[in-house]
Amino acid sequence: MSTREAAISATTSTRVGWLDSLRGVAILLVVVLHAGEALRIAVGPTPGMDQFNLFLEPFRMPGLMFLSGILLPRSLVKAAPEYIAGKASRVAWPYVLWSLIILAASGDLSPAAVAAIFYQSPTYLWYLWFILVFYGIAFPLRRIPPLAVSAAGLSASLLLPDGSRSGAMTFLAAFFFFGAWCAQHFRQLERMLDRPWVLLGAAASAVAVGVLSVVGQNVLYRAEYAWGVIGGLAIACWSFPRLGSNRVTIALEFIGRHSIVFYVAHLGPIMITLALVDAAGLAHDWFALPLLILVGAGTPLVLAWLYSTREHASINLLFELPTEMLTRKVRAWGVRRLRA
Repeated sequence: MSTREAAISATTSTRVGWLDSLRGVAILLVVVLHAGEALRIAVGPTPGMDQFNLFLEPFRMPGLMFLSGILLPRSLVKAAPEYIAGKASRVAWPYVLWSLIILAASGDLSPAAVAAIFYQSPTYLWYLWFILVFYGIAFPLRRIPPLAVSAAGLSASLLLPDGSRSGAMTFLAAFFFFGAWCAQHFRQLERMLDRPWVLLGAAASAVAVGVLSVVGQNVLYRAEYAWGVIGGLAIACWSFPRLGSNRVTIALEFIGRHSIVFYVAHLGPIMITLALVDAAGLAHDWFALPLLILVGAGTPLVLAWLYSTREHASINLLFELPTEMLTRKVRAWGVRRLRA
């Protein structure tokens, strides 16, 4: 590892606490979104919640991509076998496994649906599919400045149709690699964010894009409004390190460290609970939405706690494969390729 690579890894490591807290908030907002959307589909508009979700819509997934990108430089210092095995173990495996679980639960395990897991992502787990693609291109592009890759992704999204899967992918790739660039320049960015005029400008731009989303303007995954998303990220990156350590931030850090558990396992409990509440004629009652959020966050919280203990092999296998085994297989495959 070079001196620069070691510095990047150490710098990122010192910030894992508040980054995990921020990721915890972001993933909980995804749970709130899906709970609100499920209830809206079942009973119609939910005043207040719909506007809340619309205001945050431009920031949720770009924020998660940005946070994943921040950890990219630390991953890229690993040798190829460790890098590939790590992503296969903790991203590819839960993505494929839970995609199959979701397809089975929906009654669609047709060959076409299963094949789509690998090239289209036919379930709500498309975020993990995008992440796999980004990690896949990041290693061969590791010597190219991440800001250049980010700019290329943002430029490409301008040329692609609004609302298309490819347009969303290139837009989110821009924020993934922007996060990697920020990880390399954290100290400079921290000094910049200490300037009041920068914070005021960031807050104004974020609020402007959020309000545009609420009033019906199509701002989601559109490069023309990336300035507002960057403003929102700037405010988050300024405020979260200042929250300190307390019971709330410690809980959020736990959720952030196990965000993949919350992401893959939250929607099923929400939909099952909604079906039961609706069948009982209670979907219009005031407690329906809090109940959906509680179940959507509580079920993965229990799974995350069991997973964190590392005492239940069956639970562990729901979210990762043993990295050591994968690393040996990747190395052996590489040796065979060299000998061929």
